[in-house]
Amino acid sequence: MSSIQQLQGTLNQLSGQLAAAEQSGSMEDAMLIVGQLGQLQTELQNAQSGLGAEASDSARQELVNCRMLLHGMMNAVEAIRARAAEQYRQVLGENKAAFEQMADDAKQSVYPEAYQYRQVFQQMAEVSQQLRQWDGTMLDMGYQMERGAQTGGSLNGAVPIEETTMDTHDGWTI
Repeated sequence: MSSIQQLQGTLNQLSGQLAAAEQSGSMEDAMLIVGQLGQLQTELQNAQSGLGAEASDSARQELVNCRMLLHGMMNAVEAIRARAAEQYRQVLGENKAAFEQMADDAKQSVYPEAYQYRQVFQQMAEVSQQLRQWDGTMLDMGYQMERGAQTGGSLNGAVPIEETTMDTHDGWTI
């Protein structure tokens, strides 16, 4: 199994768990998934390091599939974030302004439910940012794979000498 296939498997698993958390509305389930995202980071790094050997059409398609799963996860994270914000506002009602002025420990003891929703909201914002970064990394990987395929896999996508433009300006070759 290639490292991209392993990444896709992990994304499938986390995407399913995130979708279930979104459907159930369970903030606890959403927070558990956050702890599992480290595994995704490791697998993405493994896929990056094995990039040169996996520049086949099927590997590029698997990477596209990974990005599609990641986009689905982004949507689920945003839905969980919106739900947490709505529940936060419902729990606090007219006390929202007062809550936001409290010290952190007071927030937790006076309005524990609102505090939890606020934590989930903030955590999902961080997860959303991380998923966008990983999407960019996968986009770069896809470009490198495509470039490697176009250049025959030389130097992991680097342009071969024959394809460079020659300029003899001041005796330098560029």
